[in-house]
Amino acid sequence: MGRLKILIALNSEEETEALSGFLSGHGLDVLSAPDGARALELAIQEVPSVIAVETSLPVISGERLFHILRKNPHTSRVPFLFVSESVTDIKGFRAGMDIFLMRPLNLEETYARIRQTLTGRAPSGSKEIEGTLSHMSLADLLQFLHLNRKEGELKVTSGDYAGTVFIKEGSIYNAVLGSTEREKALFRMLQWTEGRFEFIPKPVAAQKKIRSTTGNLLMEGMRQIDELKSKQGLFPSPDSSLKLKVDPATLPKGLQPIIYEVVQLVKANSRVRDVVERCNHPDYEAYSTISALAAKGVLEETRPSGGTAEEEFLTVDQMISIREKIMSRFADPTALNYGKILVVATSAQLASEFIKECRRIPGFNLNTRSAFPELSLVNPLGEVGSITLYGGMDLLLFSIPTVKSMGPLWRAFSSNLVGLVIIWDEEGAGLIKELAAAKRDIILKRRVPAVHLAKGPVNEDAFRKELGLKSDEHIFSLGTGEREAVYEVFYSLFGQLIKEDYAAV
Repeated sequence: MGRLKILIALNSEEETEALSGFLSGHGLDVLSAPDGARALELAIQEVPSVIAVETSLPVISGERLFHILRKNPHTSRVPFLFVSESVTDIKGFRAGMDIFLMRPLNLEETYARIRQTLTGRAPSGSKEIEGTLSHMSLADLLQFLHLNRKEGELKVTSGDYAGTVFIKEGSIYNAVLGSTEREKALFRMLQWTEGRFEFIPKPVAAQKKIRSTTGNLLMEGMRQIDELKSKQGLFPSPDSSLKLKVDPATLPKGLQPIIYEVVQLVKANSRVRDVVERCNHPDYEAYSTISALAAKGVLEETRPSGGTAEEEFLTVDQMISIREKIMSRFADPTALNYGKILVVATSAQLASEFIKECRRIPGFNLNTRSAFPELSLVNPLGEVGSITLYGGMDLLLFSIPTVKSMGPLWRAFSSNLVGLVIIWDEEGAGLIKELAAAKRDIILKRRVPAVHLAKGPVNEDAFRKELGLKSDEHIFSLGTGEREAVYEVFYSLFGQLIKEDYAAV
């Protein structure tokens, strides 16, 4: 087995000689280059184990050299050791893999850091690769094994969990994590950031159960992980119960297989987490399917009961008072089964975040069919959720755009209106006039109580003036992460509704 190669390209010849001699004395082969161009040539020819470079190298800078070699499949995984006179922000720096040292260099420390970054790497031709996930992510490791067309078993552990990925000619044949396998097991392991891995070269006889190419598989896995994190607050709670609302035999033919699988699982498993766990498809796909079926009325979600008195949102008396007040507002008896609260924000992201917070409210039901389209720059339009009051009356949360061209929609959607939620942040300051115009138009047509929320630091005085807020009108904070915060928003709205005298319409 050959010795590890270190490529050194520093501005100081004296420093280069000192570091070269020290590393050679510790059993490392050293290559040196006077500038970035020569370093690039040697890196491609020799593919060193580590490249130590000056950030300000002549001809080709150290940072530019880093970016060039990262795009080369043969050198993309070579760690860099950057040396500089001062702190430098290096785009693409890989924490846990690359090293940044400031002068003066300490030779012992430099050698120790080089050995540390090589912990998770093995030289070409070794019989085994092992390391830590904090130094090399599982996705990067699988890509490395794919590019080198490796065959064997990749064993990964994180805490009490242990999984295996079976690889043949660089392709992922299967992944097993406990009783889970295929993409579902792999995508769960891709989320691990702490733990250890060990690749054991050996013939693989495992059946090929994963058909996607390694590149597509890893991209899809990371996409689903990101989607699951970003939409976690929108999906049903893992502890919620599910109930079928239709006869499975009435489902049309030709639907996606996961739909039939989820429906059959719900017949035997009432909890969301049990359905997701037993579903053969990845977690994100299972949650998405459950949400879609709930939105279409195929499934009904029931949140866990048995909360303490402190977790109660509204008392029965409060709900009756709100219901009676809403009923007194409408002269049309056909309008007595629901009230509408409009949510108007300067961005879809703010509207989405507010609805996520609303999921903390007992009895709140999310309408995933109309909430938050994939085009995140488009404001969600339509019913996004509801709160059921005592006696069967629903309060519908309805999101509308703030752009001027949608003015007619504000008026069309204001039927059964009982409240208004206004949301903005500093980034949306340029839309505050449109937001204020929306508020004025809506309230001119139907006078209702309004509550105001701001995300992050804002110019409160300017917003108060534009939105016509009095000094004693409270501006609530969005994004505190506290359940009580969203409670207070609705307590204020309902308090105004009960207290004020709103004429029947």
